Amino acid sequence: MTNTSRLVLLLGLLSAVLLVVGNPTFAQTAKPEDAASRSVRAFYTYHLAHNKDFTVRNVQLRKRWLTPELYNLLLKELKRQAAASKAHPDEAPDYEGDPLTDSQEYPDSFRVVKTEMAGDVARVTVTLQWSARTSRGVDKRDITVEATKGATGWLVNDIVNSDGSKLQEDLKKKN
Repeated sequence: MTNTSRLVLLLGLLSAVLLVVGNPTFAQTAKPEDAASRSVRAFYTYHLAHNKDFTVRNVQLRKRWLTPELYNLLLKELKRQAAASKAHPDEAPDYEGDPLTDSQEYPDSFRVVKTEMAGDVARVTVTLQWSARTSRGVDKRDITVEATKGATGWLVNDIVNSDGSKLQEDLKKKN
């Protein structure tokens, strides 16, 4: 191939790329609610695919999806529970199960239902689902994940359970 034909081919490819990129039907406008939904979906995809026990290590593994405030409150609660367990070894911890799904029996799956925006806060409704093989039987329940926009993207800041209680408020009361 000669230099002239390479140049013509390169200009043709460049023109095609510019036509596609410049065409409004191909232009993607990034909506904040889409980014928030993707972040919450990524968090729960990881969370449900891995060990969900409420331990320091498991909270540390989820740090990249959590705001510093929620992350620190979870770690403080684990520290408080460890001290309480030493003092009262026969008593059950305050959080039996998973505070990130508000369940003692872990859900099998989830789906993101909707996302509502209020400035830099997204309220993402997540439906948690349990299969027939669990002791709950076939069941589902909605939670609302409050995500905030941080420097690294959307982060889980709070979880509002089906009864309206907020995880952060509950953690602050205990600490």
